[in-house]
Amino acid sequence: MSASSPQDFELEIAVDLIVPDNTAFTVLVALRELGYAALERVERAQIVRLWFAQPAPPLDELVAKIGHAEVLFNPNKHRLSYVSSRERSPHGDGGTHWEAVVEDRDDATSGLVALLAGPFGLRGLRSLTRGVAWRLFEAGTPASRERVEWACRELLANPNSQVFRVRHMPARVVAHADEGIAGARAKENTQ
Repeated sequence: MSASSPQDFELEIAVDLIVPDNTAFTVLVALRELGYAALERVERAQIVRLWFAQPAPPLDELVAKIGHAEVLFNPNKHRLSYVSSRERSPHGDGGTHWEAVVEDRDDATSGLVALLAGPFGLRGLRSLTRGVAWRLFEAGTPASRERVEWACRELLANPNSQVFRVRHMPARVVAHADEGIAGARAKENTQ
């Protein structure tokens, strides 16, 4: 887990595939075989939570640099979205959308922190955690918290090496590597 302090600025990014996700499809089939017949769709995103020393660099700058960090994001196959500790509601903003975030218990991230803080220029980066967010859908609506927890216990999280938490999905802003936040927000406001 992280070695951050309460004063650190947190930025959570989600990296979703924009191409067919074979892993999510395999999970869909497996959960149906385990008895979840009502399951219609499974979505998955890589989650990276980054903690920066205060004062943190401007959010536009951070998102733009992350958008160019090939170790996290490939614009040919990924969509990058984010939520910062400045914008996040402590109770989530996704309404009835539940997601499970599964993380490895012993994920050594110091090398990735050094790489991102060095060559990729994420100055002030103190620590990070990584995981996978899983979202389940049945009958065209998000699955209940209980269903998501069941899926984690049955398949999505290995209790020997991983931990999971089920939470309301935060409202994330979609960013594009060449646009930064200002461009993403301007695009949202015109739609």
